Amino acid sequence: MTVEIALVFTLIAAALYLFASEKLPLDITAILIMVTLIAIPQLFHSQWLLERGVDLQAAFPTVSEGLSGLSSTATVTVLAMFILSAGIQRSGLVHVLGQRLFPMVGKSELRMILIIAALVGLISGFINNTAAVAVAIPLVLDMARRLKLRASRLLMPVSFFGMLGGTLTLIGTSTNILASAILADHEDFGRQIGMFEFTHLGLIVLGVGLVYFVTIGRWLMPKKDLVRLGDDENRFVIELGVPADSPLVDQTLRQYKFALKASVQVLKLVRGDIVHIKRAEEIRVHPDDIIQVHAELRQVMDLIKSDKVEVLSVSGESSRVRSDGKLVRVLLRDARRFEGREVRAAKFWDRYQARLIGLEKGALEERRIADEPLEVGGVALLEISRTALTRLRDADDLMILEESHDEFDRRRMWIAGGVMAAVVLGAALTPLPIVVTALLGVVAMVATGCVDKEDMYTGVSWPVIFLLAGVIPLGIAMTKSGAADLLAGLLATHAGDWHPILVLMALYLLTTLLTELVSNNASVVILVPVAVSLGHILQIDFFALVLAVMFAASTSFLSPIGYQTNTMIYGTGLYRFTDFAKVGAPLNLLLMVVTSIGIWWLWLV
Repeated sequence: MTVEIALVFTLIAAALYLFASEKLPLDITAILIMVTLIAIPQLFHSQWLLERGVDLQAAFPTVSEGLSGLSSTATVTVLAMFILSAGIQRSGLVHVLGQRLFPMVGKSELRMILIIAALVGLISGFINNTAAVAVAIPLVLDMARRLKLRASRLLMPVSFFGMLGGTLTLIGTSTNILASAILADHEDFGRQIGMFEFTHLGLIVLGVGLVYFVTIGRWLMPKKDLVRLGDDENRFVIELGVPADSPLVDQTLRQYKFALKASVQVLKLVRGDIVHIKRAEEIRVHPDDIIQVHAELRQVMDLIKSDKVEVLSVSGESSRVRSDGKLVRVLLRDARRFEGREVRAAKFWDRYQARLIGLEKGALEERRIADEPLEVGGVALLEISRTALTRLRDADDLMILEESHDEFDRRRMWIAGGVMAAVVLGAALTPLPIVVTALLGVVAMVATGCVDKEDMYTGVSWPVIFLLAGVIPLGIAMTKSGAADLLAGLLATHAGDWHPILVLMALYLLTTLLTELVSNNASVVILVPVAVSLGHILQIDFFALVLAVMFAASTSFLSPIGYQTNTMIYGTGLYRFTDFAKVGAPLNLLLMVVTSIGIWWLWLV
């Protein structure tokens, strides 16, 4: 071992300690690594060291190489993919897909898992898997609450299928993009990995994960649900009118599956002076019936655009809510104006030019909303024009808590989906590299209004960007110093007589364990050069070994800190740290075997 290699290993050990201990934020640790790698050859290069065979400048990145992570195709591509994912998320495309799929669930946990696999797993192959999971979490929580399913048994599959889906394409996860960029700079490979070059293996992995969760995985997930889903917080009692041409007419709400399709809870059905509560979903609907429901703000906005029902105002000049108005949550704080006064008597339209749509509380027994007494400290949902909203902000008898931003519209969904499809197909079917098509996609998203100036910054996970920029020079030092060749030689000494499947499994296991200690991107930077060198020594196609590293780093199930999507659900699902290992360890072992055999069969036979 040379001095240069020993120094590189020392820096790697320090980096691993800082990544694992989180003494510093991950992005700060990565930048510190980058600066240190650049500074060492500049500060300690001397004739005295050269005479003793120590050439730090030859073993460490130059200044331009050290800063190359900031301009790397991997970093720029991941940055662009974050913005494109923000456009998809903001358009509401995933939200609408969830609305269409989740009514198929019924009350079956098994079917819910199948829907999660379809929605999160497949979408994660084409937008950033972290963004896909972020959109799916509130959808799944809402379904769990309404169907009385255990949320803790559904959130873990959301995260795991996000990771599994990320293995479908080059752009599914930053890990794949980073590995592709490293190989593109390697003289023996010299190209980007194709968009769908390993999709067939990704589909096998996703399928194995699905089979695992509908069999063994379901029994290993937490038996008790620790997530307490509030029934009333941020949920409103609203009333819906039934127009004469509604498809609901002459059907029962249960037959039509109205509650599932609209993502609401039916409270009562009112026909004239008769109120039906227990049989609300069993009675055939007539024109002009009124359906009282519990709905979240997002569902209220969707219902306003519906052609099946009309969201009714219980105060104001018009009973039908306008689709071009804004919705605002307001806190009632004037006792003289509101305390004990019925909604119809509060005259919201006369005073604020606003229509009261709903109240944030539980069921109203047999009362209509207009007959409900108001109370100070209560929360109401108002529909108001943008002009009147300016005046409402100055009102001293109520306070605006939240203004809705209903940015979901069909035109934008089609545009955002089309742009994303063009990015993927452009990279797959033309000579343009993914970084170019992704940047063109960003321009298209901005030009069409799918992404605004704020999303250009808030939609990007900047710690991931700086993490990539900081760890890429570490991979350069691994290669230039000979550290990668040394590690590969040590592995080859023990694995020289092994079957290629066993070599793949060993590399997969090493990557999995390293990913649990550091980030998935850092493990790829460290082990991809090792995989390339190992392939040369053992006369195995090194691309196959790199695939083992990529798939292992992208499917890190053992802890809540191994992958970002696990971290996202850790607090939401109120899991214990060991829950991830209990469910994830068997899946990791299963995938280690399946992935290794798949790589051997598809690339090495």
